[in-house]
Amino acid sequence: KWSRLLLPNGQIARSAWREKLRSLDKTRMSRNVKLLINRQIRFAEVLYYTRLAVAEPDTDDVDDNASYHFIDIAVVQMYSPPDDPLLRLSSQTVVSCTLLDEVSVVNVKEIMSVVAMIPHEPRLPSGITEDRFFMLEKPGLDI
Repeated sequence: KWSRLLLPNGQIARSAWREKLRSLDKTRMSRNVKLLINRQIRFAEVLYYTRLAVAEPDTDDVDDNASYHFIDIAVVQMYSPPDDPLLRLSSQTVVSCTLLDEVSVVNVKEIMSVVAMIPHEPRLPSGITEDRFFMLEKPGLDI
């Protein structure tokens, strides 16, 4: 297990595993990430990172001496896809999601960037008011 991951864009993605142990004034809140999974953009909160040993798919090898390779993965709690009516109504600017109970395993290479998921309670076009999170890209970067 490890708690941080340096992304190719220079950002450091953290994880809930270590961040939740810190006091609130020392928490960096960079554990929410943007993912590219099956050509779809998704958002998730990283619970922790780890490395898995995976057996090589070798059909010729019949003995128990299988060779392995390692893959780095993130265990994440997924956010829902953005609310489509709100996204259309806001001209693609308000990306509003709910945090799901769904826990997934993703390859760390699918992590594109760190994002902020800011709590809000909008009145959706359907008339429903609920606790949601809106996504903000490039949090903390000076413009």
